[in-house]
Amino acid sequence: MKRFFACATLTLSAALSAPLYAYEAGSMILRGGAATVSPEVSSSALALSGTELAGTEVAVDDGSALGLTGVYMLRDHWGLELVAASPFTHDIQVEGLGDTLNLGETKHLPPTVLLQWYPMQPSSAIQPYLGLGVNYTAFFDEKIDRSANDVFAALGATDGAKLSLENSLGLAAEAGVDFTFGPEQKWLFNASVWWMDIDTEATVKVPGVGTIMADVELDPLVYMAGLGYRF
Repeated sequence: MKRFFACATLTLSAALSAPLYAYEAGSMILRGGAATVSPEVSSSALALSGTELAGTEVAVDDGSALGLTGVYMLRDHWGLELVAASPFTHDIQVEGLGDTLNLGETKHLPPTVLLQWYPMQPSSAIQPYLGLGVNYTAFFDEKIDRSANDVFAALGATDGAKLSLENSLGLAAEAGVDFTFGPEQKWLFNASVWWMDIDTEATVKVPGVGTIMADVELDPLVYMAGLGYRF
């Protein structure tokens, strides 16, 4: 969260003096670019069939994908944004069992709706903005790594393990800035960052061994840089 506020401060400081062009009520803005989800992971210790495995925790790697956003300007200074993306893929590890165990991977989609505030005048060609809203994260296509299944087999597993992650609903906040260019200043370069409150329960069912569970807070920062067009 501290990283988010630092990014928001830098974004607003970019909006000093600027040439003029309109961001008026009724405008629509489409943005797209490379997006990276960088989790700030905090997890409970893993529990095997109710018995806590002290010292263990879950780690989740960054994931990148195509990010897309669409904005409708409700009125001058205020917009409603929908955030979408192609699926993000994240590798998942377990730490605290000696060597780090590559547990598996998951994909997710993070549809998010935010109310945005644009503090500059609608005519400004440099448009910083802040947003607050709600994120829904859907996890799918979870897979167990082969090395993890080998470990489970050595513990007596009778079949391959299965990983599942609960979907999440939470708050989201953002900061971004547009720099317009081109004919009639309709094209723009965009840089943006979101903070998302994503909590999930991870479950690994290991036939013949038991069920492994952990509560995981992902709470990522999501960075995107790309181009946009204003209608």
